[in-house]
Amino acid sequence: MGCGSCCRYFPWLQFTIGLFTFLAFLMGTISFISPAWLEREVEATDLGYAGYSTYQYGILSNGGVMEFNDTNLNRYVWNFKNHWNQWDMVEDKTIMIVFACGLLFLLISFTSITVTECVPIKNRSTMFIMMVIWDVLAALSIAASVIVFCATWHENKALLNLCSNAGGSPEFKAFNLGKCSLSWSLYGAVATACTTIFLTGLNVIASYQAKNQRRDAAFRHM
Repeated sequence: MGCGSCCRYFPWLQFTIGLFTFLAFLMGTISFISPAWLEREVEATDLGYAGYSTYQYGILSNGGVMEFNDTNLNRYVWNFKNHWNQWDMVEDKTIMIVFACGLLFLLISFTSITVTECVPIKNRSTMFIMMVIWDVLAALSIAASVIVFCATWHENKALLNLCSNAGGSPEFKAFNLGKCSLSWSLYGAVATACTTIFLTGLNVIASYQAKNQRRDAAFRHM
């Protein structure tokens, strides 16, 4: 059966799954590469952040708003980590790799939904079940990355220098931000995981409907 002669069945559900999968992948990718997981305003007494008014930390990059006194202009400076040794902890490397795996699972799921229309009816239910598996793996990977990041950020030398409070309160430790605050990229990562869980439910519904469609098609040919 060719793609053009496939039975067009619950197209809006498939479109919705495809749209949300693409948005989840896009949001996760932006969160992954952007330098805005933790941030704080830089004080005049801070060492190592001269020229910055705010500084942000991310998995793949760091950045912040830099003040140029000679021109009285502020510009956002974004620097990617370009060497493996810049991730000085095993946990940092693990977070990066696991998050990237989550994005890969989302990409596989998105690729699957784009070709579903060309798959015979009898195989569509299996494809949706496979997408459920990919989405579950993606959600678990991204959620695990966020949790491990929050649990181990106090062991990161760069973050310890950025977020630790010399006065001791609030203390920078696991799940305690110290002087820093959460930034939009971390919220984006959490939203990606939540959207992927939502997609899992949609794919379960699509699989159930595909089974019904296959059964109805079999009855019509009896």
